[in-house]
Amino acid sequence: MQRLLIHGARQAAFEESPDPPCGQGDILVRAAKTAISPGTEVRVYRAIPVDEAGQFLHETIPFVLPAENGYSMVGRIVAVGSHVGNFGVGQRVFLPSPHKSLSAMPADQAVALPDAVSDEHAAFLNILEVGHIGLRRGMPQPGECAAIVGLGVIGLGMLAYANRFGLRTVAIDVNETRLAIAERMGAGLAISPLHPEFHQRVQAFCGGRGVDLALEAASSWAAVRTVMEIAAPEARVVLVSRHTHIPQFNPAGHPFLGKKLTLLTSYGYPAAGHRWDRAQSTALTLDLLARGELAIEPMITHRFGWRSLPEVYRRLDGGELDLVGVLLDWNES
Repeated sequence: MQRLLIHGARQAAFEESPDPPCGQGDILVRAAKTAISPGTEVRVYRAIPVDEAGQFLHETIPFVLPAENGYSMVGRIVAVGSHVGNFGVGQRVFLPSPHKSLSAMPADQAVALPDAVSDEHAAFLNILEVGHIGLRRGMPQPGECAAIVGLGVIGLGMLAYANRFGLRTVAIDVNETRLAIAERMGAGLAISPLHPEFHQRVQAFCGGRGVDLALEAASSWAAVRTVMEIAAPEARVVLVSRHTHIPQFNPAGHPFLGKKLTLLTSYGYPAAGHRWDRAQSTALTLDLLARGELAIEPMITHRFGWRSLPEVYRRLDGGELDLVGVLLDWNES
C-alpha cells in the first residue's frame, strides 16, 4: 500500500508499505477519497508540537517522527475480522484514517454511510464534526446572532450548521475567496475584519448589541481578539482552533473583563451516552447531508489525485488561502 509520512519539518512523502493485517475486531478499507484538514495537517507538516515542552504531536499522541497525517477517509471494506458482525465486504464506510491506500482499524471506529451521501461529502465527516461540536459547545439558541472568525473548512462547516440550526450568521475572514464561499453557503453577513466599517456593520446586523455567540476557527490570536471585541456583554466565546503561540494582547484586560464573557474551548465529543455523543452527533450530520440540508458543496474548492498531497501541503504552508476544501482521489493507479 501507499501511505503519506511526515519525516521532519516540511518533509512529506509517500512510501510503499506492506498491506496492514486485518485483526479479529478490525475492518480493512481501500480508500476512495480522503479530505485534508489544513490546520491540523499543516501543523504536523511543519513538525510543530501541541505543547510547549514538545512532547505531543496531538492531544495524547507522543511527538514521534516519521508520522502519518490526516484523519478523514471514505472507502469500501475489502476484509472484515472474524469478530466483526456489523460490517461486510463491499460496504462503504468513513474511517478516521490518515492518508493511505489501505487502512485497518477497529470496526467500532467506522461509520456506515447512507447511499444518499456522496463520497465527497462523506469524506468531510470528521472535519464537519469538529465544527458541529464547537457550535454546540457554545449552547446556541435559535434566532441568536453567531459570528465565525476563520473560514477554513472548520469555520465553513460551523457556518453550515449555524444556518441550519436557525442562527443569524456573520462570517469573517480576510480572504475574499472564503468570504464569497460563505455568501454562497448562506451567511447573513460576510465581511473582512479589515473593512473600514467592520465593527459598525457587525453591530448593525446583530441589532446593535453585538454577537451572542462568537466562534474562533482561525488559529490566530488576532482572530481571538476579534471575536472578543464583537461579542456582546455576557456572550459566549468558543475557541475551536488550537493555538501554539503566546497571545500579543491581554484577554482579561479592558474592555474584555467588563463584558463578563464566557470563554469556552472545544475538543472532542462528550462521553458515550451523552445526548450528543459521537454516535448521535455523526448520525445527525449524515442525516442532514442525506437530506441536502447541510450546504457544504461550495466549500469544496479543489480535487487532486493522491500523489499531489506533498505539493498541496507545500502550497498550504506557503499561505495559499484559496485552497479551502481539498479532496484527494485514490481511484487512480
